Amino acid sequence: MCGILEQKEWTFSEVKLVKRMKLITCLVALSLMLVLLVGCAAPPAAPPTTETPPPQEQPKQEVNALVFYHWWTSASEAASINALIGVFTSKYPDTAVMPAPVVGGAGYSMLGLIKPLVLAGEAPDAFQMHAGYEAKPYYDAGLLEPIDSLWKSEGLEAVIPKVVQDMCKFDGNYYAVPVNVHRVNVIWYNKKLLDDNNINPASLTTWDAFFAACDKLKAAGVEYPIQLGESWTQAHTFEQILASEGIDFYQDLVNGKITSASDPKLVAALETFKKYLTYVNPDYEGLGWDAATKRIISGESAFNVMGDWANGEFKLVGMVYGKDYGTIGVPGTQDMYGLCIDTFQHPKGVAHPTNSERWLGVVASKDGQDAFNPKKGSIAARSDADLTKYDDYQKAAITDFKTLPNMFPSIVHGSGAPNDFKAKLNEVVPAFVKDKDVSKAASALAAAAQASASQFTTVWSLE
Repeated sequence: MCGILEQKEWTFSEVKLVKRMKLITCLVALSLMLVLLVGCAAPPAAPPTTETPPPQEQPKQEVNALVFYHWWTSASEAASINALIGVFTSKYPDTAVMPAPVVGGAGYSMLGLIKPLVLAGEAPDAFQMHAGYEAKPYYDAGLLEPIDSLWKSEGLEAVIPKVVQDMCKFDGNYYAVPVNVHRVNVIWYNKKLLDDNNINPASLTTWDAFFAACDKLKAAGVEYPIQLGESWTQAHTFEQILASEGIDFYQDLVNGKITSASDPKLVAALETFKKYLTYVNPDYEGLGWDAATKRIISGESAFNVMGDWANGEFKLVGMVYGKDYGTIGVPGTQDMYGLCIDTFQHPKGVAHPTNSERWLGVVASKDGQDAFNPKKGSIAARSDADLTKYDDYQKAAITDFKTLPNMFPSIVHGSGAPNDFKAKLNEVVPAFVKDKDVSKAASALAAAAQASASQFTTVWSLE
């Protein structure tokens, strides 16, 4: 085993989750057996015979159930996954669907719980995961089934862009189905706050201009112009600042080439982040991404760097894009599209393989993606989405996705770099938020790239 899949002593919560998974499977099987027993009359007794027939092994009957894990637990996220489940149940109404949501943005909590289930041979029928490196330890350990046949039967290569296709493959075979494409390099703003202070968001194309706008808001009584959340949202924000140093620098970063603590662009990014932190709320620890977004919605603060899953929160309260709220690209990344792609996999040895495949088919379908993404705030992974179902932000994002010259994979959201490097980034950034030590953070990130050198197996070409 390698990476996060190495054997270890399980925690109490991990053991408890395995037991819970077994209990769910047993309860479903018991329920359906009772239905069969009640609905079927006992067969007539067989006539006596002098010969004892040899015992015959009865084929194991697959229970008509679907169990899958995900981390979509905010209000808008719950509405999104429920819409996707609705498409599945409309096609397969007799299937017992048991989603298992795990609280914790970006999957950091859920992926830690999935590991013991997979190792114990109790993997759910599907589980949410980001495209790219995040799935590699499971692939390396032989715990995922290839799903090339599904991609072929659904005709997905004709409707899913190549950049997304490549992020769902290992060694030329497909192991994931994408349900969406999120954009990560977005700043969300409260339009009324900016209008009241004569700030034109279209002019905020550099960090100097953005910080000048923050100074203006502070002078007008907005104590914290920027909202910041818990640790993974801090790493998310810093990732966008890294991207603002240019696509060539980011390409070197995700190829493991930023190995010097004195790299001028790495140092510059940390200096920019240090200044950014002078405008943020002090209660960031433990503040969920959706709670931070709600403070933009309420007008408590003006800005928040977050992926476009935030769009669903604005829509949920009836705010209108362009009228009540808006977006700009993170300064320096206006010609770039940062990618966060949610997928589902087909683990080996699942209890309900038929429904696992059916679920992946719905996830990949036009109907499924056009039900899920309009509520989620993301855009469909498919190029044939029904644009009438999407809002003005999403239509603009679809246009950008098709036309912008540069795309970059998110490290924080599992795609761009090996898991060990991602884990170190997620340690270094929250520490930096507290101590603001540029030299210490630069040294730690350079050392992490050196330590993970052999794990950078994907060669990204982003320019």
